[in-house]
Amino acid sequence: MKPTIKTVEVLYNSSEPTGDRILDEVVNSLRKTRIIAAADLAILMDVKKSYLYGAMHILTDMSLGDFINRWRLIQARELLRQGAEGEETDRVKRLEKAARRCGWRSYRVLLRVAKRYGFELEQ
Repeated sequence: MKPTIKTVEVLYNSSEPTGDRILDEVVNSLRKTRIIAAADLAILMDVKKSYLYGAMHILTDMSLGDFINRWRLIQARELLRQGAEGEETDRVKRLEKAARRCGWRSYRVLLRVAKRYGFELEQ
């Protein structure tokens, strides 16, 4: 049995494959697109949703939805850092841009999801 991977950030920052086909396909799909739903991943990977959900829970000790949300939060944090270093000085505009690029409808939804996970977007 493969070890449980408890942090999405380790996978996000790693360029090495995990050795698990399902987890590697999920990570590769998330790297290719910023806007993706859990059900879309199952279709892309040509597996049943229930199989994918169960496999991801076993491999990461979290639901597929949680995994995707945490991935998107990490992406948003990177975009916010890039915006802060660039010419964009308005915080709300940076939040809105990051939220939309990562698949949320508005920056308020991004902030609500970040709060739910205890995730610091701007450090």
